[in-house]
Amino acid sequence: MKRIIPWVVIVALLALTVWKLASNKRTQEEQVYRFDRNAPVHVVVDTVRSIALSEGLRYSGTIEAVSEGKVMAEVPGRVVAVPVQEGQWVEKGKVIARLDGDLLRRQLSAAQVQVEGLEKDQKRYTILAAQDAVQGVQLEKTELALQAAKIQLGSLQEQVQRTEISAPISGYIAQLFVDVGTVLNPSMPVAMISDDRTLELAIAVPGSELDRFRKDQHVDVLASGSGMRINGIVSSVGSRGDMSHNFPVRIALNGADTKGLKPGMAATVRSVPTEAAKAPTIPANAIIGSSLEPEVYVLQNGRAMRKRITTGAGNAEQVAVVDGLNVGDVVVTSGFINLSDGVSVKTK
Repeated sequence: MKRIIPWVVIVALLALTVWKLASNKRTQEEQVYRFDRNAPVHVVVDTVRSIALSEGLRYSGTIEAVSEGKVMAEVPGRVVAVPVQEGQWVEKGKVIARLDGDLLRRQLSAAQVQVEGLEKDQKRYTILAAQDAVQGVQLEKTELALQAAKIQLGSLQEQVQRTEISAPISGYIAQLFVDVGTVLNPSMPVAMISDDRTLELAIAVPGSELDRFRKDQHVDVLASGSGMRINGIVSSVGSRGDMSHNFPVRIALNGADTKGLKPGMAATVRSVPTEAAKAPTIPANAIIGSSLEPEVYVLQNGRAMRKRITTGAGNAEQVAVVDGLNVGDVVVTSGFINLSDGVSVKTK
Protein backbone atom coordinates (compact mmCIF):
# COMPACT_ATOMS: atom_id res chain seq x y z
CA MET A 1 0.00 0.00 0.00
CA LYS A 2 2.82 2.36 0.88
CA ARG A 3 4.41 1.72 -2.54
CA ILE A 4 1.19 2.67 -4.36
CA ILE A 5 0.76 6.11 -2.70
CA PRO A 6 3.83 7.82 -4.38
CA TRP A 7 2.65 6.58 -7.78
CA VAL A 8 -0.81 7.97 -7.17
CA VAL A 9 0.68 11.35 -6.25
CA ILE A 10 2.87 11.39 -9.37
CA VAL A 11 -0.06 10.54 -11.62
CA ALA A 12 -2.17 13.27 -9.98
CA LEU A 13 0.58 15.85 -10.48
CA LEU A 14 0.97 14.85 -14.13
CA ALA A 15 -2.77 15.14 -14.68
CA LEU A 16 -2.84 18.57 -13.00
CA THR A 17 0.08 19.73 -15.16
CA VAL A 18 -1.61 18.56 -18.36
CA TRP A 19 -4.85 20.27 -17.35
CA LYS A 20 -3.04 23.52 -16.56
CA LEU A 21 -1.17 23.51 -19.89
CA ALA A 22 -4.38 22.88 -21.79
CA SER A 23 -6.10 25.71 -19.90
CA ASN A 24 -3.24 28.12 -20.71
CA LYS A 25 -3.40 27.14 -24.37
CA ARG A 26 -7.13 27.91 -24.52
CA THR A 27 -6.55 31.31 -22.83
CA GLN A 28 -3.80 32.22 -25.29
CA GLU A 29 -5.93 31.18 -28.26
CA GLU A 30 -8.76 33.38 -26.99
CA GLN A 31 -6.39 36.36 -26.76
CA VAL A 32 -4.98 35.92 -30.27
CA TYR A 33 -6.41 38.52 -32.71
CA ARG A 34 -8.38 36.99 -35.57
CA PHE A 35 -9.21 39.18 -38.49
CA ASP A 36 -12.93 39.45 -39.19
CA ARG A 37 -13.30 39.34 -42.95
CA ASN A 38 -16.84 40.67 -42.74
CA ALA A 39 -15.88 43.80 -40.77
CA PRO A 40 -15.02 46.95 -42.82
CA VAL A 41 -11.36 47.91 -42.97
CA HIS A 42 -10.51 51.44 -41.80
CA VAL A 43 -8.57 53.34 -44.48
CA VAL A 44 -7.41 56.86 -45.33
CA VAL A 45 -8.37 58.13 -48.77
CA ASP A 46 -7.69 61.02 -51.13
CA THR A 47 -9.29 62.33 -54.28
CA VAL A 48 -7.73 62.27 -57.74
CA ARG A 49 -7.12 65.88 -58.77
CA SER A 50 -6.15 67.64 -61.95
CA ILE A 51 -2.76 69.19 -61.25
CA ALA A 52 0.00 70.61 -63.41
CA LEU A 53 2.69 68.32 -62.03
CA SER A 54 6.29 69.37 -62.52
CA GLU A 55 9.61 69.40 -60.76
CA GLY A 56 9.13 72.98 -59.59
CA LEU A 57 10.86 74.41 -56.56
CA ARG A 58 9.33 73.90 -53.13
CA TYR A 59 8.69 76.84 -50.81
CA SER A 60 7.92 76.54 -47.11
CA GLY A 61 5.72 78.97 -45.26
CA THR A 62 3.31 79.47 -42.38
CA ILE A 63 -0.46 79.19 -42.42
CA GLU A 64 -2.07 82.41 -41.21
CA ALA A 65 -5.58 83.64 -40.56
CA VAL A 66 -6.73 86.26 -43.06
CA SER A 67 -8.47 88.14 -40.21
CA GLU A 68 -6.07 88.36 -37.30
CA GLY A 69 -4.63 91.09 -35.14
CA LYS A 70 -3.71 92.41 -31.72
CA VAL A 71 -6.19 94.39 -29.65
CA MET A 72 -4.50 97.42 -28.07
CA ALA A 73 -5.41 99.56 -25.09
CA GLU A 74 -6.36 103.10 -26.08
CA VAL A 75 -6.57 104.69 -22.61
CA PRO A 76 -4.53 104.18 -19.43
CA GLY A 77 -5.95 102.22 -16.52
CA ARG A 78 -5.80 99.12 -14.34
CA VAL A 79 -7.50 95.93 -15.56
CA VAL A 80 -10.40 95.04 -13.24
CA ALA A 81 -12.02 92.23 -15.29
CA VAL A 82 -11.10 89.82 -18.09
CA PRO A 83 -14.36 88.02 -19.00
CA VAL A 84 -12.78 85.80 -21.70
CA GLN A 85 -10.26 82.95 -21.88
CA GLU A 86 -7.67 81.86 -24.39
CA GLY A 87 -9.22 79.62 -27.03
CA GLN A 88 -12.69 81.12 -26.55
CA TRP A 89 -14.70 82.27 -29.58
CA VAL A 90 -15.86 85.89 -29.35
CA GLU A 91 -18.13 87.88 -31.60
CA LYS A 92 -17.26 91.35 -32.85
CA GLY A 93 -18.02 93.93 -30.16
CA LYS A 94 -17.79 91.56 -27.17
CA VAL A 95 -15.95 93.04 -24.17
CA ILE A 96 -12.67 91.21 -23.57
CA ALA A 97 -11.27 93.45 -20.78
CA ARG A 98 -12.45 96.28 -18.51
CA LEU A 99 -10.32 99.05 -17.00
CA ASP A 100 -11.11 100.85 -13.73
CA GLY A 101 -11.50 104.33 -15.32
CA ASP A 102 -12.31 105.99 -11.96
CA LEU A 103 -10.08 108.99 -12.65
CA LEU A 104 -11.61 109.48 -16.11
CA ARG A 105 -15.13 109.32 -14.73
CA ARG A 106 -14.31 111.97 -12.14
CA GLN A 107 -12.86 114.17 -14.86
CA LEU A 108 -16.02 113.54 -16.90
CA SER A 109 -18.23 114.65 -14.00
CA ALA A 110 -16.16 117.84 -13.60
CA ALA A 111 -16.44 118.59 -17.33
CA GLN A 112 -20.21 118.13 -17.23
CA VAL A 113 -20.46 120.62 -14.33
CA GLN A 114 -18.29 123.08 -16.24
CA VAL A 115 -20.47 122.80 -19.38
CA GLU A 116 -23.65 123.31 -17.35
CA GLY A 117 -22.18 126.43 -15.69
CA LEU A 118 -21.05 127.93 -18.98
CA GLU A 119 -24.45 127.26 -20.57
CA LYS A 120 -26.08 129.24 -17.74
CA ASP A 121 -23.53 132.05 -18.20
CA GLN A 122 -24.23 132.09 -21.92
CA LYS A 123 -27.97 132.51 -21.35
CA ARG A 124 -27.42 135.25 -18.78
CA TYR A 125 -24.90 137.18 -20.89
CA THR A 126 -27.15 136.87 -23.95
CA ILE A 127 -29.96 138.67 -22.09
CA LEU A 128 -27.62 141.30 -20.62
CA ALA A 129 -25.89 141.94 -23.97
CA ALA A 130 -29.27 142.54 -25.61
CA GLN A 131 -29.90 145.23 -23.01
CA ASP A 132 -26.36 146.65 -23.39
CA ALA A 133 -25.77 145.76 -19.73
CA VAL A 134 -22.48 143.94 -20.59
CA GLN A 135 -20.01 144.23 -23.39
CA GLY A 136 -20.50 141.90 -26.36
CA VAL A 137 -16.94 140.61 -25.97
CA GLN A 138 -17.89 139.05 -22.65
CA LEU A 139 -20.60 137.01 -24.37
CA GLU A 140 -18.17 135.94 -27.11
CA LYS A 141 -15.60 134.73 -24.55
CA THR A 142 -18.31 132.73 -22.77
CA GLU A 143 -19.48 131.12 -26.00
CA LEU A 144 -15.90 130.16 -26.95
CA ALA A 145 -15.30 128.76 -23.47
CA LEU A 146 -18.50 126.73 -23.77
CA GLN A 147 -17.42 125.27 -27.13
CA ALA A 148 -14.05 124.24 -25.68
CA ALA A 149 -15.73 122.67 -22.65
CA LYS A 150 -18.09 120.66 -24.86
CA ILE A 151 -15.14 119.38 -26.90
CA GLN A 152 -13.36 118.31 -23.72
CA LEU A 153 -16.56 116.66 -22.46
CA GLY A 154 -16.93 114.67 -25.68
CA SER A 155 -13.29 113.58 -25.48
CA LEU A 156 -13.71 112.36 -21.90
CA GLN A 157 -16.92 110.51 -22.79
CA GLU A 158 -15.05 108.72 -25.58
CA GLN A 159 -12.19 107.80 -23.23
CA VAL A 160 -14.60 106.42 -20.62
CA GLN A 161 -16.23 104.24 -23.30
CA ARG A 162 -12.80 102.92 -24.25
CA THR A 163 -12.22 101.59 -20.72
CA GLU A 164 -14.29 98.66 -22.02
CA ILE A 165 -11.98 97.01 -24.55
CA SER A 166 -14.02 95.17 -27.21
CA ALA A 167 -13.16 92.67 -29.93
CA PRO A 168 -12.80 94.49 -33.29
CA ILE A 169 -13.45 91.22 -35.21
CA SER A 170 -15.04 87.85 -34.57
CA GLY A 171 -12.58 85.06 -33.85
CA TYR A 172 -10.79 82.97 -31.26
CA ILE A 173 -8.78 84.51 -28.43
CA ALA A 174 -5.40 83.18 -29.55
CA GLN A 175 -3.48 84.85 -26.72
CA LEU A 176 -4.16 87.07 -23.71
CA PHE A 177 -1.47 89.52 -22.65
CA VAL A 178 -3.18 90.86 -19.50
CA ASP A 179 -4.70 89.67 -16.26
CA VAL A 180 -6.71 91.32 -13.50
CA GLY A 181 -4.47 93.93 -11.91
CA THR A 182 -2.37 94.65 -14.98
CA VAL A 183 -1.73 98.38 -15.45
CA LEU A 184 -2.06 99.42 -19.08
CA ASN A 185 -0.90 102.41 -21.03
CA PRO A 186 -2.11 103.39 -24.49
CA SER A 187 -0.86 101.09 -27.31
CA MET A 188 -0.11 98.21 -24.96
CA PRO A 189 -1.40 94.81 -26.29
CA VAL A 190 -4.41 93.23 -24.58
CA ALA A 191 -5.16 90.15 -26.71
CA MET A 192 -4.56 88.47 -30.05
CA ILE A 193 -7.72 87.50 -31.96
CA SER A 194 -7.62 85.07 -34.87
CA ASP A 195 -10.45 83.98 -37.16
CA ASP A 196 -9.39 80.60 -38.58
CA ARG A 197 -12.44 80.24 -40.84
CA THR A 198 -10.44 81.82 -43.68
CA LEU A 199 -6.79 80.81 -43.95
CA GLU A 200 -3.88 81.63 -46.24
CA LEU A 201 -0.30 80.47 -46.69
CA ALA A 202 2.42 83.13 -46.50
CA ILE A 203 5.73 82.32 -48.20
CA ALA A 204 8.86 84.31 -49.09
CA VAL A 205 10.12 83.97 -52.67
CA PRO A 206 13.51 85.20 -53.92
CA GLY A 207 13.27 87.95 -56.52
CA SER A 208 14.91 85.78 -59.18
CA GLU A 209 12.12 83.20 -58.83
CA LEU A 210 9.17 85.57 -58.40
CA ASP A 211 7.95 84.96 -61.97
CA ARG A 212 7.00 81.41 -60.93
CA PHE A 213 3.95 82.84 -59.16
CA ARG A 214 1.19 85.02 -60.57
CA LYS A 215 -2.08 86.29 -59.17
CA ASP A 216 -5.07 83.87 -59.43
CA GLN A 217 -2.71 80.96 -60.19
CA HIS A 218 -3.91 77.58 -58.87
CA VAL A 219 -1.34 75.73 -56.75
CA ASP A 220 -1.28 72.60 -54.59
CA VAL A 221 -0.40 73.14 -50.92
CA LEU A 222 0.86 70.33 -48.69
CA ALA A 223 0.38 70.66 -44.92
CA SER A 224 3.51 69.56 -43.04
CA GLY A 225 3.07 66.66 -40.65
CA SER A 226 -0.43 65.57 -41.64
CA GLY A 227 0.33 65.39 -45.36
CA MET A 228 -3.03 67.01 -46.11
CA ARG A 229 -3.33 68.48 -49.60
CA ILE A 230 -5.18 71.76 -50.04
CA ASN A 231 -6.22 73.61 -53.16
CA GLY A 232 -4.78 77.11 -53.15
CA ILE A 233 -5.02 80.24 -55.28
CA VAL A 234 -2.32 82.92 -55.30
CA SER A 235 -4.07 85.97 -53.88
CA SER A 236 -1.17 88.44 -53.96
CA VAL A 237 2.42 88.73 -55.14
CA GLY A 238 4.52 91.31 -53.32
CA SER A 239 5.98 94.24 -55.23
CA ARG A 240 8.66 95.08 -52.67
CA GLY A 241 11.28 92.77 -51.22
CA ASP A 242 12.71 92.62 -47.71
CA MET A 243 16.33 92.99 -46.57
CA SER A 244 17.02 89.43 -47.81
CA HIS A 245 15.59 90.30 -51.26
CA ASN A 246 12.63 87.96 -50.73
CA PHE A 247 9.14 88.95 -51.83
CA PRO A 248 5.95 88.05 -49.94
CA VAL A 249 3.49 85.77 -51.73
CA ARG A 250 0.12 84.91 -50.19
CA ILE A 251 -1.95 81.90 -51.19
CA ALA A 252 -5.64 81.70 -50.27
CA LEU A 253 -6.63 78.19 -49.11
CA ASN A 254 -9.89 76.52 -50.06
CA GLY A 255 -12.06 76.56 -46.93
CA ALA A 256 -13.50 73.10 -47.66
CA ASP A 257 -9.97 71.59 -47.49
CA THR A 258 -8.74 73.33 -44.33
CA LYS A 259 -10.45 71.21 -41.67
CA GLY A 260 -7.97 70.57 -38.88
CA LEU A 261 -5.58 73.34 -39.94
CA LYS A 262 -4.71 76.14 -37.53
CA PRO A 263 -2.82 79.42 -37.88
CA GLY A 264 0.86 78.90 -37.19
CA MET A 265 1.10 75.47 -38.82
CA ALA A 266 3.75 74.88 -41.48
CA ALA A 267 2.99 74.04 -45.10
CA THR A 268 4.79 73.86 -48.43
CA VAL A 269 3.90 74.74 -51.99
CA ARG A 270 5.65 73.75 -55.20
CA SER A 271 5.98 76.26 -58.00
CA VAL A 272 4.47 75.29 -61.35
CA PRO A 273 5.89 76.55 -64.68
CA THR A 274 3.38 78.29 -66.94
CA GLU A 275 3.78 75.69 -69.68
CA ALA A 276 3.13 72.70 -67.40
CA ALA A 277 0.11 70.63 -68.51
CA LYS A 278 -2.51 69.40 -66.03
CA ALA A 279 -3.14 65.68 -65.51
CA PRO A 280 -4.97 63.42 -63.01
CA THR A 281 -2.68 63.21 -60.00
CA ILE A 282 -2.62 61.00 -56.89
CA PRO A 283 -0.43 60.89 -53.76
CA ALA A 284 2.64 58.71 -54.24
CA ASN A 285 1.75 56.60 -51.19
CA ALA A 286 -1.49 55.46 -52.88
CA ILE A 287 0.46 53.24 -55.29
CA ILE A 288 0.95 49.55 -54.46
CA GLY A 289 2.91 46.95 -56.36
CA SER A 290 6.01 47.65 -58.42
CA SER A 291 6.88 50.70 -60.44
CA LEU A 292 6.55 48.60 -63.60
CA GLU A 293 3.03 47.40 -62.73
CA PRO A 294 1.57 50.08 -60.42
CA GLU A 295 -1.87 49.50 -58.90
CA VAL A 296 -4.21 51.38 -56.58
CA TYR A 297 -7.30 50.65 -54.52
CA VAL A 298 -10.29 52.68 -55.77
CA LEU A 299 -13.39 53.19 -53.64
CA GLN A 300 -16.56 51.98 -55.35
CA ASN A 301 -19.85 51.63 -53.44
CA GLY A 302 -18.09 51.32 -50.10
CA ARG A 303 -15.59 48.69 -51.27
CA ALA A 304 -11.91 48.85 -52.22
CA MET A 305 -11.39 47.65 -55.80
CA ARG A 306 -7.83 46.91 -56.92
CA LYS A 307 -7.05 48.55 -60.24
CA ARG A 308 -4.06 48.65 -62.62
CA ILE A 309 -2.95 52.13 -63.70
CA THR A 310 -0.34 53.72 -65.93
CA THR A 311 1.73 56.46 -64.32
CA GLY A 312 3.60 59.40 -65.79
CA ALA A 313 5.80 62.08 -64.26
CA GLY A 314 6.02 62.31 -60.51
CA ASN A 315 7.99 63.28 -57.45
CA ALA A 316 8.30 62.12 -53.84
CA GLU A 317 4.79 63.34 -53.03
CA GLN A 318 2.62 63.07 -56.16
CA VAL A 319 2.38 60.98 -59.30
CA ALA A 320 0.56 61.79 -62.54
CA VAL A 321 -1.77 59.08 -63.89
CA VAL A 322 -1.78 58.58 -67.66
CA ASP A 323 -4.47 55.89 -67.75
CA GLY A 324 -6.75 54.07 -65.33
CA LEU A 325 -8.13 56.89 -63.18
CA ASN A 326 -10.30 59.95 -63.68
CA VAL A 327 -10.40 63.24 -61.81
CA GLY A 328 -12.75 62.82 -58.83
CA ASP A 329 -12.01 59.13 -58.21
CA VAL A 330 -11.22 58.28 -54.58
CA VAL A 331 -8.12 56.17 -53.85
CA VAL A 332 -6.79 54.59 -50.66
CA THR A 333 -3.58 56.14 -49.30
CA SER A 334 -3.21 54.31 -45.97
CA GLY A 335 -4.54 51.18 -44.23
CA PHE A 336 -3.33 48.50 -46.67
CA ILE A 337 -2.52 45.81 -44.04
CA ASN A 338 -5.86 43.96 -44.11
CA LEU A 339 -6.94 45.27 -47.50
CA SER A 340 -7.76 43.04 -50.44
CA ASP A 341 -9.75 43.35 -53.64
CA GLY A 342 -13.47 43.88 -52.98
CA VAL A 343 -13.19 44.28 -49.20
CA SER A 344 -15.68 46.59 -47.48
CA VAL A 345 -13.96 49.73 -46.16
CA LYS A 346 -14.68 52.63 -43.84
CA THR A 347 -12.89 55.95 -44.29
CA LYS A 348 -11.34 57.73 -41.31
